[in-house]
Amino acid sequence: MTVSKYIEQDLPFYHITSASNKESILKNGLHPMKCKAICTVRSDDKIVWDNIIATQLGDVEKEYVIIKLVPSKHGISVDNVAEDSIDEPTTPLHNYIADIPCIKIEESDIICDNYIAEKSPGPVPDELIENLEDYTRKPIPDDSVLCM
Repeated sequence: MTVSKYIEQDLPFYHITSASNKESILKNGLHPMKCKAICTVRSDDKIVWDNIIATQLGDVEKEYVIIKLVPSKHGISVDNVAEDSIDEPTTPLHNYIADIPCIKIEESDIICDNYIAEKSPGPVPDELIENLEDYTRKPIPDDSVLCM
């Protein structure tokens, strides 16, 4: 699927963050990280979330919230979507949302509250890995910026 078709079909992106960030995000919105973009994943499958938490966020015992970002509601266009340049098993499902200084988040956008990942989730099945094609912007992060 192309990025354009993904946006046209109004398919969602998901942002995973520590539950301790919830109140601030509801009050102040979701802001870009050091790489000037918001990290997202295009899957609502728990094994994908568990793998991201275990391999990239690093604390499976911590509670997380999952925020659903819908392009039409949150002002995400084709030009805002970048692929992830880091090589990880779930990378084809990752996207960065760039050039939006703040995304207003409502309680209804939080689809999973106090989520705790499986400690050993196992690999993500190949059939869950879907690439997007025809990006209009360069991958993020680039060599000069670390998004941590």
